[in-house]
Amino acid sequence: MAIHDSVLELIGGTPIVRLRNFTVHNGGQVLVKVESANPGRSIKDRAAHFMIEQAESSGRLRPGDTIVESTSGNLGKSLALIGAAKGYRVILVVDPKTPVSVLRYAKALGAEIELVDTPDESGGYQRQRLERVRQLRAGDPRVFWPDQYRNPDNPRIHAEHTAGEVLSDLPAFDALVASVSTGGHISGLSRMLKGKLPGLTTIAVDAAGSAAFGFPFRGYAMRGLGLAWKPGNLDLSVVDRVHLVDDHEGIATSRALARREGVLVGESAGAAVFAALHHAHHNPGSRILAVAADDGANYLGESFDDDWLRERGLAAVLDDAALREPDRLVELARCPAHPAVPVESLRAEEDRDDGLNHAA
Repeated sequence: MAIHDSVLELIGGTPIVRLRNFTVHNGGQVLVKVESANPGRSIKDRAAHFMIEQAESSGRLRPGDTIVESTSGNLGKSLALIGAAKGYRVILVVDPKTPVSVLRYAKALGAEIELVDTPDESGGYQRQRLERVRQLRAGDPRVFWPDQYRNPDNPRIHAEHTAGEVLSDLPAFDALVASVSTGGHISGLSRMLKGKLPGLTTIAVDAAGSAAFGFPFRGYAMRGLGLAWKPGNLDLSVVDRVHLVDDHEGIATSRALARREGVLVGESAGAAVFAALHHAHHNPGSRILAVAADDGANYLGESFDDDWLRERGLAAVLDDAALREPDRLVELARCPAHPAVPVESLRAEEDRDDGLNHAA
């Protein structure tokens, strides 16, 4: 076994696991890339490390500088880890939806926390978080903002490295399913994988209530996916279908994966697997790769806690038999609350709205 000079050398090389108990009986197969095997316990380690390395090589980030970022959780953990390993001061701008375990992890690694607790007019916090980042950066050249939402190095690392890692373990498959937050990993992965696998179908998974794909923002309970606006790193040209997942569907699936597969993953991973099952129902014989972006340990005090669910009106996850067992969840995925739709239909709707706005 190799001896590493830094914990950051452990980023990447995450495993793919075949699901045994979540089976659509038509020859379909759902596999999961488990990104919680990264040292910071999420796929964000890859983007955070690459963005910091590129900033260092270009001179935008120098020894003694401060890193500031807006985050709902996982990128903050990754930056805290990198800051500890490389000696940077790290300030994370978060909001009340950030899991307590994430904050404790980041603080343990020396990161400083700035809490934004006033929502904007839509009820979201992202715009307020970004405004606080701008205030912290104002006039100080020694403060670096990775800007995970628009930084092209975010999708680039997945195109240049993560995709090759996938193909090394899984040279042929039919569909990629990944959740969307910044848009980085789905855009980078899909762009490169489609070049190698021309028949690949890419399904983007978002929270019902998110505005990342142009739908009205109305909020949601799941973490790790969704935004109040379309992120700059989301490339719709490499996405074929969009599947909006309700809170109870994604959270119930993540809990069942833990209990029946021993795979403890986050809410966005539950949503991705649920969407993968939906695709499997309607595409017999498909081999589907779902990206499990983060670790369920982030949410042990939240969506894995029964009282937390009841307090947020999600008691059905506990009480409805259809949401507790893999075979029932698999069947539920056949006709979910929001079936996947072609991305072309979203573009057509955007064009129609633009035409109405110009006419007005």
